This record gives sequence, C-alpha cells and structure tokens, in this order.
Amino acid sequence: MTRRDEHLDVLVRHLGAAYYQALHGDGSVADVTKALEKVAEAEGDGAQETAPAAPAAPGKPGRTGRWRVGDVMTTKVVSVTRHSDYHDIARLLHEHHLTAVPVITPEGRVAGVVSEADLLRKQELHESGDREPSWLLRPTDRTKADAKTAEGLMTAPAVTIGPDALLGTAARLMSARHVKRLPVVAEDGKLVGIVSRTDLLRVFLRPDADIEAEVLAVLTDIVLADPAQVQVSVHNGSVTLAGRLDTEEQIASALRLTGAVDGVVGVRSKLHAPRSENWPGAGYHIPA
Repeated sequence: MTRRDEHLDVLVRHLGAAYYQALHGDGSVADVTKALEKVAEAEGDGAQETAPAAPAAPGKPGRTGRWRVGDVMTTKVVSVTRHSDYHDIARLLHEHHLTAVPVITPEGRVAGVVSEADLLRKQELHESGDREPSWLLRPTDRTKADAKTAEGLMTAPAVTIGPDALLGTAARLMSARHVKRLPVVAEDGKLVGIVSRTDLLRVFLRPDADIEAEVLAVLTDIVLADPAQVQVSVHNGSVTLAGRLDTEEQIASALRLTGAVDGVVGVRSKLHAPRSENWPGAGYHIPA
C-alpha cells in the first residue's frame, strides 16, 4: 500500500465513523461534511488512478449490504381487476393460500387491495342483519357487504412500498397499518411484486458464512485498522466478537455495527481494550 493509499484509508475510516455517529445522534452533520471534504481533497490529487467498483447485483447469494424489499419480494403476483367478482376473488385467496390480493388497473397500477376481511363483511352483515338496525352499520361496511366486484370490495388507496425500501421500513409499515402483505410498486406506480411478513424473515435464513464475511467487512471499513484485531464467529445468526480494540468506544461501535447487519439475531462480546480488562462490555450480549 502506497503512502497515498494509507492516507486515503485513514480518511475513509474517519468518514465512516463520522457518518455512523451522526446517524445515531452522537455526531453532527458538520462532522460528516468535513470528512467528505477531506476525502474529496485527497482524491483530487489522483482521481484517475482507480475506477469505482461496480455495485453488486441485489438479491444474489452471498450479497452484502442492507437488504431491501426488492431482494425478498415475490414477483409472480396473484392479482385481480376492478371487475373481478366476489366468487373469483374468494377462490383465488383459497387456492393460493393468500390473505389479500391487489386490484390492478389496465395500466398495471395498484388501485386498491381486497383482503379476507373485506370479503367477510358480507357474512358479518348476514349474521347481524336481523339484530342491528341498518343505521348502526358504518357506510363502508354496508358498501362492502353489498358489493359484488372488486370495485366495491377493495380498500383504497392501497398501502404500498417501493422495491428499494429497507426491510425494517416494510416491517414497521405493516405493523403500523395492520396489514400482512404490501404491494411493491415502481416509481411510475406500476406493480412489480408483493412482499409478505414471511418474505421479510428470509434475511434471517442467510448462511452463517455470509453473515461472518459481512460483519468482518463492515468492521474493517469503519472500526478496525487490522482485521486480525477481532475474531468473528457466527452460529445460527448469533455473532460472537472476540479480540482487543484500542478503546471502549470502539468496542461499543463494533457491537452496534454488528447488530445492524441484516440476518444477525444477536451479538455477544468477548472484546476488551487495553487497561480496561474488566470493562463491563466484556461478555455483553445484545439482541440484533
């Protein structure tokens, strides 16, 4: 490694640390801006030396980086049109073991979603019709109960998400809106897939070797000057970090960064810092 390479390596580490701390409220945007300016100045001395590496294709086995909805979504989507009738929708839900289907316009955009709950409004009305006066029923319940096609049955507008959204974003949206599946739409609004709660769990099926490699890469990029400082082992998604770092702050950063890697179930620390052999972080365990 040349002196310039060593200098750039140090700058990139500072940039990564500043960016990470800003994300977690421990730093400022100004710190990140200054680090960016320093990197830009250094690269200006010889920007033609190397070409930027091409980004890894998403969704491939052994991929690294934050997983996104597009990596786990189902692209073969069972859908209906506004004119699909009640019987056909019920049949599709039953045959494909689904809880909901998107309603698609002729242009391929999502007009709404018909769920099991929407279909059951008719049954609820039948069972309560003799006991409850019609004025007690909500207008939407009455409309759905009387509807015969997806046009009247669907819930609109649909809750959708983009393929570039992080899995955590999709999980929070599902929880907040009380849905089990999200239509995935492109920037033009057209349907490109669908993601379910089960799909979001696929990230936790990553091979331990892939997780180990990504944890080591993340730590090397931001915390470690020498990869040999820390030994990383993974068993069923649980990561153990062992070795010695320079400061307690580095140990805390290593634990947080490891816990943020997709597919990590939990993190156990066997790390220690010089003159801090009894630091409480040793043996510390955090969930992912």
